[in-house]
Amino acid sequence: MRMRPMRTGALLVAATLAGACSDDVSDGGASGSAGSRGSASTTDAGTTSASSSDDARGDTSTTLGGSTTAEGSSGTSTDATGGTDGTTAGTLGEGTSEGSSTTDTSSGETTDAGSSSGGAVVNDDPFDPASCGGVPLSLEDAAALLAGLDRVLLANATIQVRERTCPAGACGAWDEAYDWVITYLTWSGGVTTAYKDFQADMQLVVFDDGGTPRLSLQHVTFDVPSSTYGDDDGMVYDLPPSTIAYPHVRAYDEAPDSQYYYQELDWQVRDGVLTVGEDCVRWVADPYIQQPPFTEQYAVVFHW
Repeated sequence: MRMRPMRTGALLVAATLAGACSDDVSDGGASGSAGSRGSASTTDAGTTSASSSDDARGDTSTTLGGSTTAEGSSGTSTDATGGTDGTTAGTLGEGTSEGSSTTDTSSGETTDAGSSSGGAVVNDDPFDPASCGGVPLSLEDAAALLAGLDRVLLANATIQVRERTCPAGACGAWDEAYDWVITYLTWSGGVTTAYKDFQADMQLVVFDDGGTPRLSLQHVTFDVPSSTYGDDDGMVYDLPPSTIAYPHVRAYDEAPDSQYYYQELDWQVRDGVLTVGEDCVRWVADPYIQQPPFTEQYAVVFHW
């Protein structure tokens, strides 16, 4: 396992000025997350009242957990349980190609969300609960995937975001989803504030956390050579998983615009629900600073 260096003083400044973001369970809140300037980087979201967006979370036999827990890392720790430097790691994956369209059961809309792998059509629509089903991944299955290694990269995917409007308390249908681009706070000091965009390109890692296999959803920049993030800095889920009340979507900037700018970047969402299935994982979350009804929703599905 690699050891990460101490966090820089700049990160502590960011945490102080951008707002304290905690993984602890709370009553929600109107404050933004550290490293953010709103509920999302690419949209102007409303907060009018209507029904909530729980439809995309699904209600299937493969959804595990449901109790609320706190995420293990708050962005201030100085050691890592898992990483890529000095560890034994592997990659598990197979090629995919675009395929036919499927119907989003949560919105009733038809979207192009199919890929094929080995001749079988795979549903890649993360907002469709049917995109990840079958026998849930167990601890024993995860240990078999590790096969004695410290970590294994299972799959890559980009978090999608979808929007809707709720005029006069009546929410309309969800718009077509698109790749989420997060605008991270990279510097805040005096009269100067800087931001930088990162597309939410994620990777799913199974890693050995002190003898227990765990899943880490993390940005692909976790694996750049200079990264100070470890697997336990991602969104870490046990098997079976429980909801993370306020998960952090972190990224690492290996080429900051100034030598003084932050490299450890942070964005926060709420109610990160993980569904595990057979050779798949699906994750859904809501904006951090909004209250129901949510006018945005985030989701990603991994297949391997």
